[in-house]
Amino acid sequence: MGSHRTARAVIAAAVVTAITAAVVLIMGFAWSSGGDRAQVSYNAVDMRAQMLDNGDLRITQTFDYRLESRGTPWRQMFQQYTLSSDRLTTISDISVTDLTTGRTYTQDDTVHSPSGYGDAGWDSECAGRWYIADITQSESHPDPFDPELDALTATAVGEPAQTKDVEIGWNIPSTRSAKSMRFELAMTWHGVATAYDDVVALEWEPFSALNSTPAARVTGTFAFPKGISESNSWAWLHTGAASETTRLDDGSLQFTVTDLPGGEYINVVVMAERQPASAVSREQAGRMKQRILEQERREARIASNARQREARGRLIIWLIPAVLALLLVVGALIGAKRACAQGRRHTEALEYWREPPDMSPAAAAALITDVMPGIQGSCDDRQMTSTLLSLVTKGAVAIYPGSAAGYRGLDLSRADCVSIGQLIASDPRREADAAGMCTLVIMPRVYTDRAGLQLCRSESALLDVLLRASERIGLPVFDFGQMQAALKDWRQGYAWLRGFEDACNAEYQALHATVPVGVGARMLGGAAMIASWLTAFIYTAAVGQVALALVISLPLLFAATFAAQVSPSQAFTAQGEAYADQVGGLMRYMEDFSEFGDRGVFDTVLWGRYMVYAAAFGISDKLMEQMERAYPQLADPEWANVHASNDGLVYWSARRRAMPARGGAFGMHGMHAGGSFGSMVSSSFSSVGSTIRDAMPQSSASGSRSGSRRSGGGGSFRSGGFKGHSGGSGGGRGGAR
Repeated sequence: MGSHRTARAVIAAAVVTAITAAVVLIMGFAWSSGGDRAQVSYNAVDMRAQMLDNGDLRITQTFDYRLESRGTPWRQMFQQYTLSSDRLTTISDISVTDLTTGRTYTQDDTVHSPSGYGDAGWDSECAGRWYIADITQSESHPDPFDPELDALTATAVGEPAQTKDVEIGWNIPSTRSAKSMRFELAMTWHGVATAYDDVVALEWEPFSALNSTPAARVTGTFAFPKGISESNSWAWLHTGAASETTRLDDGSLQFTVTDLPGGEYINVVVMAERQPASAVSREQAGRMKQRILEQERREARIASNARQREARGRLIIWLIPAVLALLLVVGALIGAKRACAQGRRHTEALEYWREPPDMSPAAAAALITDVMPGIQGSCDDRQMTSTLLSLVTKGAVAIYPGSAAGYRGLDLSRADCVSIGQLIASDPRREADAAGMCTLVIMPRVYTDRAGLQLCRSESALLDVLLRASERIGLPVFDFGQMQAALKDWRQGYAWLRGFEDACNAEYQALHATVPVGVGARMLGGAAMIASWLTAFIYTAAVGQVALALVISLPLLFAATFAAQVSPSQAFTAQGEAYADQVGGLMRYMEDFSEFGDRGVFDTVLWGRYMVYAAAFGISDKLMEQMERAYPQLADPEWANVHASNDGLVYWSARRRAMPARGGAFGMHGMHAGGSFGSMVSSSFSSVGSTIRDAMPQSSASGSRSGSRRSGGGGSFRSGGFKGHSGGSGGGRGGAR
């Protein structure tokens, strides 16, 4: 019994958890892909910046665009940069290549407006060309820009600076939407570095805070000129997005930024010891190394403290609902364990019980449900059927096969089974009628000596229902079809039927066989399930952490559901265990009866009561099989006429093959004849790990992050970026139109 309940609890917990997991993943996917996806975004961006001896930067950027469908086609990609006389004077040596098709774009001196062409005209006249334009005055009406003639004159850092905004754009064929379009933009930035007395320093900002195009992943490399290594150079990555950095032996800084939102910048700050033969054109007196080191340390410390506070706040938000759910789950499991211990039988069950149990059939039908969960048939049906059969064995009613119309003119209250059987066998029409209906007879003794019948409360209540049906029909003899028609519009019938149900419940309660257990476990389990669902919703919808829902909420939900389901609702009392032995032992005895060699002479009275309790246990068919095996002579009608005619239940059951009957609500059952989910989850787990690491004290997190060759020796204070200052050279922002 316990193992069956445990198996059902495991299955229920697995089903609930699986359904919740599906909902979590669907919600997480909707959250990650979102209905507010930007119309244009970067699947990935890869950048390489090579610092030249003269302080210029040779930059190669690869953009992987994703274009969502909109009302008009996409025709133009662009990157915008800010020139400043103290950090970026001009951009030259530009080339644009379509990596998807392999086409190299050519320069166009004219900036074409995408809205002024049809698809065919644009593709034939404009597509495949790039341009550079001055957009300082107006982005919609750009001015021509010549990298040499319009270059700014370099000024020292700190002096009043001149600025210009320029746009490098390229015209693509008209495109409705695209999951991936890859382009390479190569160029040289001039006048980026500044040479001080001790170091050469520069800032490179490929994405500024004005950039509105998000990127799923950005990778980059900043390389120093020959002669510069990790030992005499320093590099820092400034960004508020999740990032990792690595310094290589040659001093190069490699960085990765994930989930860069619009409005977030990437600023690379580098510094190298000045070489005697430095060719950097912009020079400024003074020593800058210590000032830059102090500034970066201060900004790293501020960013680290802010990140710790934010991470600890997130951990608190994550842990509070999880701890609450965990406490409820633990309480539910402890309560379930106690309830199971209370519900466990304390005595060894009897193997067999050969006598009818010391209780009414209705009480036995209810008790067997607790003794052997999963019994066939509803308890209500088994109580009604067994009680009706009990009325037959006590002589209150009689049941004959066939409809009442077939017995018109016969006094069934005085008839015997043998004569009725011979009457049916003599007429094929009666025989066919007997196969489909049963007729019930209220015996005269009910009206003259009801007390002598010694009916229990449930039997008396059911007899009252039959008497009321008889009154509505107007006869003490009626078949089940007439009874159904008579009770169809009986408005007070539910009250009489409720009286029978109340009598059944009262008889069962009078046994004092069980006491309620596990109420606390089920309440705590239900509360834990609600708490687990809430945590899953919070983690998925509120903070966007599907990983937390999968590794915290779902295991807690499984345990909570299991605790609520495995807890028994009733435990047997000492008296109840004795009763349980009787009904369980009798059921096993009836199921195995044919195996006993000492069964003795066929006893119709005992077998009549057996059939009553077999109906209560839902094993009427099994009992008939055992009776046939034990007494093969029952199949002989002549033998049945002699030895089984004094008990209608046994007699008609023995004749069932010749006259199969179909029971109704009161039927005689003994007479029957024979983005992808994977990437979403991976990203979520990565974010969770970053938060946990960031919440650690700085002294515990000073080591390098897994995967970095070095912790940033020579100047990188942590193995990832930090939200330091922005505003480096370029101030890049890109998009499409």
